[in-house]
Amino acid sequence: MYVNKIALFTGVPLMESGTTGLKGQVQPIFPYKTECFACLPKATPKSFPVCTIRSTPSKPIHCITWAKNFLFPQLFGENDEEQHAANQQGVSDDSDNKDEVEALQKEANELLELKRLIQAAASKETNSTDAEFVHKILAKIFKEDIERLLRIETLWTTRAKPTPLQYTKDEYSNLKVSELSDQKPWDKQANLLQFSDSLIRLTNRLSSEPSIEFDKDDEDTLDFIVAAANLRSYVFGIEIKSKFDIKQIAGNIIPAVATTNAIMAGFSAVSSIHMFEGDQAIANSRMVYDSANGLKFVNSTKLDSPAHSCKACSIVRGIAKLPTNLKQVTLAQFRQALLEKYGYSDDIEISTSDSRLLYDYDFEDNLEKPLSQFVGFGDVLLISDSDEVLDHIELYLDGHDNDLAKGDEAKISLPELSIPAFRKKAVVEEEKEEGKQEDNADEQHRDNEDGVIVLDDEEEDEEEDDAIEIIDDDEVDIDKTKSGKY
Repeated sequence: MYVNKIALFTGVPLMESGTTGLKGQVQPIFPYKTECFACLPKATPKSFPVCTIRSTPSKPIHCITWAKNFLFPQLFGENDEEQHAANQQGVSDDSDNKDEVEALQKEANELLELKRLIQAAASKETNSTDAEFVHKILAKIFKEDIERLLRIETLWTTRAKPTPLQYTKDEYSNLKVSELSDQKPWDKQANLLQFSDSLIRLTNRLSSEPSIEFDKDDEDTLDFIVAAANLRSYVFGIEIKSKFDIKQIAGNIIPAVATTNAIMAGFSAVSSIHMFEGDQAIANSRMVYDSANGLKFVNSTKLDSPAHSCKACSIVRGIAKLPTNLKQVTLAQFRQALLEKYGYSDDIEISTSDSRLLYDYDFEDNLEKPLSQFVGFGDVLLISDSDEVLDHIELYLDGHDNDLAKGDEAKISLPELSIPAFRKKAVVEEEKEEGKQEDNADEQHRDNEDGVIVLDDEEEDEEEDDAIEIIDDDEVDIDKTKSGKY
């Protein structure tokens, strides 16, 4: 999104391309003339209700999410009483079944006791043997908690009942973990062995680490997630997954396919040639994307006009050139330059990109202060017409070039912009009604500089937050109305 926004500020064409497994696309972007990167909807992480994760899982991803986002942080994460309280509140908000809420809250409180048991083992404050220590953890998570859920009959009127895990100490205490395949699902005994072994490894680490976070490349944490998720799957009669599969899901990994990468890279290189064809660049350029038709791998379509509801390209942007020493320019001088350049009928409002108000007709305290007190080069200012005659604009602040004539370095140089009439808020925000469009008065014209921005869009790991969210690849919809784009 940042590169897309810079392309809009500079008016320089952008080549966006990327792959997701067997899917891929190449999208030439001509700022304010064709769809920008933000015009097309993007796949969002799929979320699951807390009670589905903790009470009634039905898919492998539910068990994996439970192991990664609930069990692991509860046992090895930071001591966060506020987070524990938030989890309890989340359960209450997510279910109307009082018995279920009570059972889950009791389960969470008991996990805190297990965490203290782990911390005591890590600090050598207990005389429990490894087998006794692991047995208490296993019995609590996979037997006692399940038996408590089974007592809530209303949960199982339309669902298959889970079966508390049956095992003996000999299945995990008297045997050593042998080398297990990452590609094949482990049987129950292998998961028990791996759960016991990884639990002890992680507990030993807590003697020197205050807390441990899940990392897909950390074998200790990954082994624990795999074993815990699979044992829970056994309990609920859900398909068992291999370590390789669980690593992909828990780590939000999208497998790379070399053939797809090569094809889309080739189309990206070929498409970039059209960007240097002057007035015919847009007409000759095509968006390329994977095809749902089994007879051919890719499709192409002409470039569409910008979406009227796009939050990125529905706002006019430009680059303001300022003296290299921002202390030389006061906010009052900058405001006056804006009024003269763009012909505002009365007054304007100036604010920063983080919504901090610098000036409006009722707030003049900052006028005589230098810009350096509020912003620096690389920051963005939002300019609004107080009379709502002209639409909002955004200006990226940059310094003058070094080869200016003497005296020019102190000037304020504002970009040539064609500012449309003020548009209603509904136009700036995303359209709630699919397919609805409003008129856009003026096409935005930019003087393109020589050069092309080439962006290779790679999938990044989703940042974890308090919500339970994880991408479900099967839910990604690559079809777009009329063109099949995504």
